[in-house]
Amino acid sequence: MSVPYGYKPYYGPTGKVDFAWIMIITVSVTTVGWVAVTLLTRPEPDDLLIRFYRRTRPSLNGWRHIAALAPDVHPSQDGWRNALDWVCGCVLIYGALFGSGKLILGETMLGLGLLAAAAAGAAIIYIDLSKRGWSSVVD
Repeated sequence: MSVPYGYKPYYGPTGKVDFAWIMIITVSVTTVGWVAVTLLTRPEPDDLLIRFYRRTRPSLNGWRHIAALAPDVHPSQDGWRNALDWVCGCVLIYGALFGSGKLILGETMLGLGLLAAAAAGAAIIYIDLSKRGWSSVVD
């Protein structure tokens, strides 16, 4: 049995193992970089964080110091629902992007499945925000 022209071995110089090492090195270097920058730079001033806190009303997790400086702001109590909406937003965006790409490239069934997942993500977000009120995200 002959090997077709242009065949690249599964574990070769241009195979998946090399790609995995490139990803491991890239993620490691960028992680060291952002952690170093985070630890070596000054934090944002409290007045800027208070303005952000008043505008976004995040939950108290990680914001207790700023919440104490802005007692008039009622922190959000819907962290799990926001997390669900965030996950559904990711499904919406990636499903729409990859689904339309698959349709363009001729993989109709996979493309339609991804677009259906995107529509489901959008529907869940819409239903959730309709139940708890759109003012929870738009003020």
